[in-house]
Amino acid sequence: MTVAERTSLDERTEAFVGEVLATIDAHVPIVEAFLLGSGAAGGFDPKTSDVDLVVVVGRALGVERAELVEGLAAMAPPGRSLELVLYVEGRQAPDYELNVNKGEELTQEEPFWFVLDAAVAQERAVPMWGSRSWNDFFTAISAERTRQAMQESLEWAQARSPENEFARGHVVRARHYLDRGEWITKKEGQA
Repeated sequence: MTVAERTSLDERTEAFVGEVLATIDAHVPIVEAFLLGSGAAGGFDPKTSDVDLVVVVGRALGVERAELVEGLAAMAPPGRSLELVLYVEGRQAPDYELNVNKGEELTQEEPFWFVLDAAVAQERAVPMWGSRSWNDFFTAISAERTRQAMQESLEWAQARSPENEFARGHVVRARHYLDRGEWITKKEGQA
């Protein structure tokens, strides 16, 4: 089975993911990489979807950190943006090594986002480097911890401006999960 058969990525986005992984591996050895989000779960739109990647690396970034971030920022994703999180092998969410979104390193993101990503990933992540599963690297996120993180994310979203489209959609998604225990997509949250 090819990567394309396991994802909903188009050919251009799949090539972009390959370039991102090659760039990372040139700076720090990749152990495994996972596609998350709509690329893994379905519904990926190359014009509007983010490319969501989690990469497990063999060691912490050192002096190559700035050069890696600069190299990633120079890449033009075919979709809306690249959302990339690196973990050193053995670390668990939310203890990440690097978080890059829209070409910028973000260091102050709320921990619940990483817990929620890991909770979804344990069900839907698609290996992109080798063939090892998410659960080979990450401890399962319990239902209780997922609900706690989702409640925190709901409170975060409710504290945002009513004009914040992402927050409005997330309120719908969070309430749906807390009421029914089911994940829904961003698109379903906006419907």
